[in-house]
Parts: sequence; C-alpha cells; structure tokens
Amino acid sequence: MVRIRSLLLAACLALLALASHASALSGFDDLEKSLHLNPVQKAQFETAVAATQRALLSVGLAVLQMKGRIAEELAKPKPDLGALARAQDDVVEQSRPLFREARDEWARLYAMLDPDQVAATRAFVEEKLRRLERIGESLRGLLSESSRR
Repeated sequence: MVRIRSLLLAACLALLALASHASALSGFDDLEKSLHLNPVQKAQFETAVAATQRALLSVGLAVLQMKGRIAEELAKPKPDLGALARAQDDVVEQSRPLFREARDEWARLYAMLDPDQVAATRAFVEEKLRRLERIGESLRGLLSESSRR
C-alpha cells in the first residue's frame, strides 16, 4: 500500500511539475518585452520558446499516458509496481533530447544578449526559481503530512 501511495504521489508530482512549467511559459511574453530584443535575438527567442514548448508538450502527453498506465495497473489484482517505475523512467528518457534541444536554443540566445538583457534574464530566472522553491516547500509539507498518516 505504501508503494502504491508513493507511485501515485510521484504521478501527482509530475503533474504539478508540468503545471509549474506551463506557468513558466506564460511568463515568456513578459521576459520578451523586458529584453527589448533586436530582430536576430527575437528570432532566436522564438526558436527557444518553441523548443521549450515541444519539450513540455512531450512531457504532458507522456504524463497523460502514464496516468492511464497507473490506472490500468492498479486495477489488476496484483499491480506490477516495477512496470510503473520503468514507465516513469521511459518518460524521462524520451523527453531528455527535447529538453537538451531547448537548453541549447536558450544558450544560443543568452550568448547574444547584452549586459542589460542578461540582468533582465537573471531577474526572470530568479523569480521562477523562487516560485519553484515555494512549490517545493508545499510539496514537502504534503509529504510530511502523508508520512504521518
């Protein structure tokens, strides 16, 4: 029962992470405005955002598939938790190249930025990290509540 609860918690965490990344995408418009990009930078920015969206879409679709697998497996008299763990690993491995591509596109953009644009980008990233820290703190609270039960 504890393993099943852990697996369901992992699936919920994946969905929360996806939602967190989706909210990060909404901030790209604000970042773009604050950077005052020239046409070459704007083209690279759009390429980086598109690569990020592809990576997140891939994870979103995989998480939905994972949700179905979890439901099917838990419906069995004796669920194979190892199969679910392997499926989770597959999701990570399938999305890895897309996230690497997105990272490379953002690195290309970053190399094009002037010092003021770098400062604006740093502020944007720091704010996103603060949000992730708050989400992490909330999740730790949920985990500690769950472990006390």
